[in-house]
This record gives sequence, C-alpha cells and structure tokens, in this order.
Amino acid sequence: MKILMLHSHYSDIGGAEVMVNHQIAKLRERGHEVFYFAFGEKGIDEKNLTVIQEPQSRFLRYFHQFFIHPRGYAKLKEVIKTFNPDIVHLHNIDKHCLTFLLPISHHKTFRTIYDFGIVCPCGWGVHKDDLKVCRQGIGLKCIKHGCIHPLLYPLYRYLFQMKHHIQKRRVHGYATATELLKKYMQQQGFKNISVFPYFPPERITVLTSSVPAKKILFLGLLEKHKGCESLIRAFCIAVGDIPDATLTIVGSGSEQAQLKHLTRSLNVDGKVRFVGNVPHREIKKYYLETSVVVVPSIGMENSPIVAYEALSFGKPVIATLRGGNPELIQNGYNGFLVEANDAKQIADALVKILHDDNRDLYGMLAANAVESSRRYDIDKFVDHLEKAYSEL
Repeated sequence: MKILMLHSHYSDIGGAEVMVNHQIAKLRERGHEVFYFAFGEKGIDEKNLTVIQEPQSRFLRYFHQFFIHPRGYAKLKEVIKTFNPDIVHLHNIDKHCLTFLLPISHHKTFRTIYDFGIVCPCGWGVHKDDLKVCRQGIGLKCIKHGCIHPLLYPLYRYLFQMKHHIQKRRVHGYATATELLKKYMQQQGFKNISVFPYFPPERITVLTSSVPAKKILFLGLLEKHKGCESLIRAFCIAVGDIPDATLTIVGSGSEQAQLKHLTRSLNVDGKVRFVGNVPHREIKKYYLETSVVVVPSIGMENSPIVAYEALSFGKPVIATLRGGNPELIQNGYNGFLVEANDAKQIADALVKILHDDNRDLYGMLAANAVESSRRYDIDKFVDHLEKAYSEL
C-alpha cells in the first residue's frame, strides 16, 4: 500500500513527532511504501521525504494557520501527483490546515488526533481563568473565561469552524487514543472514529530488583498548561520528608525562566536540574535513572506519550485527573492520580512512593507499571492502522 503521511512539524522531539516517526518505520518494515511530507526548521528533499522550511517570521507562521502556505501547497500537489497514494494519513495539521486539506480531495484520508485542539480552539480543554474542565467547542464562554482575546475571537472562530467544515468533508476516518476525546469529537459532529492507544517506542525486558535513588522526572513543554509550576511547589513540600530527593526537568518553553526563578525563590534550585530539549534517542537514560515520573498537566491531556514510556520502563506515574490520564494510570496500581494544580496532593503522592518506609509499595507499583504497559504495543497499533486503511 502507498501511504502519504502529512504532519506539521518534522522533529525527533515531542510526543506526536515520536509517534509519527515510529509508525512510518514500522509500516515500511511491513512492506508499505510511505512518503513523509512535513514542515520543519530546515528544508529537506529526499526520496520519500519532503520537509518544507518554515518562515522565520512569527507573523507568517501565524498567517499560515489561516491561509495556505504557497510553496508547501504547490509541493504537496506535486507529491500527490507523482506518488499517487492509496491513503493520505494526516497527523497534527493545525499549523497548516488549508495547505494540507485542500489538495487531498480526491483521495481516501485518515487522521490521527493527538490532542484536544480538535475540540477546543485554544487546545487546553479547560477555562484559563478558573482551570475548570470546559464542555469544549467555541463560543462566548471562550472570551468569558479568558481563553481567547475578544479582538481575536472572530479569527479563532473562523479558523475553528473552517477546520471542522473541511475535515468533515475530506477526512474519511479518525483515530484517537482515548474514549474521552472520541466522545467530545462525536458531540461536535465527527464520525467514523476509532480508539486505539499509543505505544512506548522502547521498553525494558527485566525489572531491576534494586530500589532506585529518589529521582523525580518531568518531561514535556515548559508551558503553563503542562503544570510544571505545581510540580516544583510540590517538590518543595515533599523534600521535607524525603530530603535526598531530586527533580530533573527535561524540555523547554516560554515558562522556563519563570520556573527557574521559582526554584530559587523556594530555595530548591540546588535540587532541581533543568536539562532543556533532548532528542528522543537520548531520553532512555533519563527514564532508567529516575524513580517516578510526574505528569502534572493543568490542561486536558489526551494520552501523553511520556506516561506510556514511563510505564514501559517500570516507573510509577503521578498524573492529574485530566483528559485521558485516568485511562492509563490506575490509582494505587501503577501510580497515583491527583487533582490538577494541587501541589499538596502531588507532594503527598511523591512521599508515598519515595519514602524509605514504603519500599514494598514502590516495588509493587514498578512491577505493575511494566505489566500494564504490555497491552500497549507498536505491532498492535499498526495492526489497527492497517485495518483502518483497508476499510477505507
């Protein structure tokens, strides 16, 4: 089968990007011919791979969310004509929605939905003022709760409705990793939605019997909706009971300087390490040396890849009760679920997992983490993909 993969950001950093790269490799391994077309920081034109360089201008990048990218549009039409795919598989396309959707009208199309941006115009899935879960969709509530500036609301409404209108006409099937997001999509009129969870790109084969050092890991964007601030505040509380604990933060974003300032103001900067972005091929060592992984998201996570990876390496996960997290983490079995933006609950969970008095609990959580990860497998995932392609 000839499959054309379309994605907005070519990279080896980021959950969706890692998923796309591994899907392509596995499909090719099974004998499919896959052409990957994406946008990225630099242009690439190779056999079965085209990356269109993004403009440096922030204005132009913003502009292309609402209108087509002329060079990208022309190149994609050329690729479609020469490659003549059996299936066009769209991934994260919101940054270049029209550029991707307009040229594919005469092909069978499938899209994987990775986040709540499909149902929430700002992508958080929660109110920005009170952080309560939103009923999703666009409306005056977006202005009321500070999610969209009143002057920008007409643009956001146009973009949101335009994406829905074109996709409902031109995308023939969808996949997402959680039942929750499927429900929200159905409420907004999307049909033919399959649910199959993601997979960890790598896993351990044998769980070590030794109890690791008290190392805590956060891996993700340093943006407000990811909740790293509440994790740092929780860490400050937890070190009172586990003084030898440390926190490693992998990732970057607009909140990085503020978060570093927070660690200094709380006098824990000596125990908190900011690593910055790390290519996915180097991530394994951080999982292996850590004790527990925290997903403190304030926004609605669909199905965070970091949780799959943590479980596959035998690491208990502390995650907020947001989005699809409860479909991955079972409270007290392979980790703990806590309320979003609640530093005290995160701290209590950290102490429960890492305190010397609870080594038996840690061993049970770690073993259950590995066991629960076995149901998430790349071969099963690609089986689902092939079935969806064939049905289309």
